[in-house]
Amino acid sequence: MTERPVYEEQTGWAWWVHPLILLTLIAAVIPLWELFKGNIGDSPGEMSVWVASLMSFIGLAIPGAIYSLMGQLRTRIMSDHIDIRWGFLEVIRKTIQFSEVEKAEAVTYSPIGEFGGWGIRMGAKKKKAWTVSGNRALVLHLTDGTRFYLGSEKPERMLQWVMSPKKRSGE
Repeated sequence: MTERPVYEEQTGWAWWVHPLILLTLIAAVIPLWELFKGNIGDSPGEMSVWVASLMSFIGLAIPGAIYSLMGQLRTRIMSDHIDIRWGFLEVIRKTIQFSEVEKAEAVTYSPIGEFGGWGIRMGAKKKKAWTVSGNRALVLHLTDGTRFYLGSEKPERMLQWVMSPKKRSGE
């Protein structure tokens, strides 16, 4: 039987990221428009079927891959560890055992100033971040000296679960 999380949070991109990614769909719409107008073929001045197919594939594949691999950050707090997964497919994963956590704190920070933006990032002085949007995070101070910034819209709520063994064990 699979263990159920005691707390789970999903963080998504800021609203303005979606239109930027979806602009790549234009690469899929152009060849469809040209096909509709009858401008796809082998004559000069017409878009070749191969180019139209490639543009359609790229225009659909890029947003699909971005959303599948990076579209959200899901954090699950289990009884003995934190399970972090990227994207809708949850292919990119990280597990942090509570035995590795010396302390934790909820913070407001500058993702651009400290890490150069959002995403899976490495900063100076053994700092790492997994963030999707915003400027709030749960910072885990790990036993190896790393400070791990875990992006969250509600880091105080996560902090309660991380710091309370009784809550995690169901007591």
